[in-house]
Amino acid sequence: MDVTLPVLLALFAGASLLGLALKSEERRRTAPALPTPDPDLPPGLVTVLLPVRDERANVVPCVEALLAQTARPWVRVVDDGSTDGTGELVAKLQKTEGRLSRSQAGELPAGWRGKLHALHRGWQEVDTPWVLLTDADTRHDPGILAGALTAARRQNLDAVSLAGSQIARGPGEALLTPAVFGFLDVLLDDWSAAAAGDVDGPAVANGQFILIRREAWDASGGFEPIRNVPMDDVAIAARLRGHGFRTAFYREPGLRVRMYQGFGETWSGWRRNLGALFGHQPGLVARALAVLLVPVAVLMGFLAAGRWTEAVLLWSAGAAASALFRTERHAWGLLYPLDALVLSAALAVSTLDRRRGRLAKWKGREMTT
Repeated sequence: MDVTLPVLLALFAGASLLGLALKSEERRRTAPALPTPDPDLPPGLVTVLLPVRDERANVVPCVEALLAQTARPWVRVVDDGSTDGTGELVAKLQKTEGRLSRSQAGELPAGWRGKLHALHRGWQEVDTPWVLLTDADTRHDPGILAGALTAARRQNLDAVSLAGSQIARGPGEALLTPAVFGFLDVLLDDWSAAAAGDVDGPAVANGQFILIRREAWDASGGFEPIRNVPMDDVAIAARLRGHGFRTAFYREPGLRVRMYQGFGETWSGWRRNLGALFGHQPGLVARALAVLLVPVAVLMGFLAAGRWTEAVLLWSAGAAASALFRTERHAWGLLYPLDALVLSAALAVSTLDRRRGRLAKWKGREMTT
């Protein structure tokens, strides 16, 4: 019994981790795909609003990908006080591309978040029936926008949002970004329900791609009612749903995103985002910490007791689960349990940030709650 019980404990803890990862992977693999674009979509249905603040490294490839969309949208870059030459790069692109325009967001009024104010200012100059909100760190395959428009047409949707492929380079980014998205996938659970757009389905959105019918957003009150919310994408979906409009959320690997670069930026960014998303739900955070930390504690106990067979069994299961949660570079799963510990620390610290009423800064700006 002295030998069998630890082995059973290792097998149970490892199987729990693997079961969670396998279920999430199966949900992702069978998630509804965007439809093949309708061939009769007219060009110019969409204006893309791209808010930027010090995005010199990202703005050119992002704009080029947007202009290469088969739906041929208008692209408006709204500069939110960049000081790194972002505006000059956009101005250079304008000389050869008539569908590209830019404007200044102007001074940030009290009570507004920078990105929301930039979107609000850009929205005033839009006259197309559809508007795409996206970020500079995104790269879009050419048919994505047309696919989203087709989904909206066929399902009678007022908004379509996409979850893309998250790129993590190097151990600093690989420690946290895939773990966060694995956590989010577990919470979402049913991609089919999210993509259906039903009123009783989950109101989910991702600010990296939100295609909105202009009249629906105007009827919902626009950006001013949500001008200071911590998570604008969730607030947009909730506000549209609250006014009786239909939103859908798809998984789309052709939307590629590298949100943060290096461990410092990754830690700060996810600390802010996790605090905004879950800092007001300490019960959920506590349950997540239990799922993350109990197997790690058991693993540490095995190592401390010299139970090498049990430790190898549990670590192998944890590493396999970590690899399954990743959409690329699965070998980074060998970082387990470091990734579980870093995600746990980010969840705990971000929850404390939210309780104190102040999230991690964003590009030099204070983020209050």
